[in-house]
Amino acid sequence: MQTSVEVSWTNKRFAELFYITHVFVTFFCGFMWIGPYEWMWWGVLILYGLTEILWFFRDGYCILTDIERYFRQVPRPDNATEQNFITRLLKSFFGFEINPRSAQIFTRFWGRFGWTVAAVRLFII
Repeated sequence: MQTSVEVSWTNKRFAELFYITHVFVTFFCGFMWIGPYEWMWWGVLILYGLTEILWFFRDGYCILTDIERYFRQVPRPDNATEQNFITRLLKSFFGFEINPRSAQIFTRFWGRFGWTVAAVRLFII
């Protein structure tokens, strides 16, 4: 069981900054490939590409989640699936829970799909 640790006001603000950054990156990669502008497609190509690279080298752990956890002084889970940001986001925005493994599969599918569409729009169309 996790013990409650008192976190300073400054650490909470930094954690919130990384949380908001994470939300922005998630929505950007999740939907900007639909947009009409080339800068949006480049953004998805670069941001999601970097996300996949970081997941690969960090055994599935997200660097933004790890930084947020650091400032909140929350220990890193043993398994990357247990830290799934999408699960947390769906619960906070819509109030329902989804299986973390399903959320991870959906996140990677949706991200790769958007990345592919952005690449096609940039290089083929």
